[in-house]
Amino acid sequence: MKLRKKLVTPDPFEPLRTESWLAEARRKAIHLCAFVLPLDLLFEFMPWPHGRAQWRWLLIVLTVIAVTIDVVRVQHGAVRKAFRHFFGGMLREHEEFNLLGSTYLLLAALLAIEIFPRPVAGAALGFTVLGDGFAALAGKAWGRTRFFHKSLEGFIGGLVPCLLWATFLSARGYLPWEVTLAGALAASLIEFLPIPLDDNLGITLVSGYLMKLLWNPA
Repeated sequence: MKLRKKLVTPDPFEPLRTESWLAEARRKAIHLCAFVLPLDLLFEFMPWPHGRAQWRWLLIVLTVIAVTIDVVRVQHGAVRKAFRHFFGGMLREHEEFNLLGSTYLLLAALLAIEIFPRPVAGAALGFTVLGDGFAALAGKAWGRTRFFHKSLEGFIGGLVPCLLWATFLSARGYLPWEVTLAGALAASLIEFLPIPLDDNLGITLVSGYLMKLLWNPA
């Protein structure tokens, strides 16, 4: 009598338990916390800052501090070693001698509030935080179909939250649906394509400019 082999169903959540994905999750958890920025920019639920002037000065101060820390880290080996010790796998290889992604995000936020109307700035920053964050997590876990050193699965993982954010903004009346849809698609494409520009800057500026061009407020 032949024994039948028991079929083992692959666990789709197994990639979420690997050390490399957990390191990426820790990094992106910090990134996703920045979602409070576009939320407060639109809803002003915190006691401060309010208005463009207050946001401008807050972001100028934070950006200067972040850039200063990065310059010191890059120039001084002891500081760089300390960063590597405390943050370990959370740092990208290219960030070893470059600005951190968080610094680029602060710079992107500062440029967004200076260049775009408030609804467009909030929308673009939301696409940056959600799209880049979830694309990295999905790609790290399930990325198989490779393009441009990224994955189709990661692209989809970033597109879905961008579309949800776009739907939310349009439902609340901040921007027309066709404007937010174009912004969501542009943000996901910029994250996916091999453009030699940090994603935090590229997604914010390209999606923001597109929405600004398409939006004609009454």
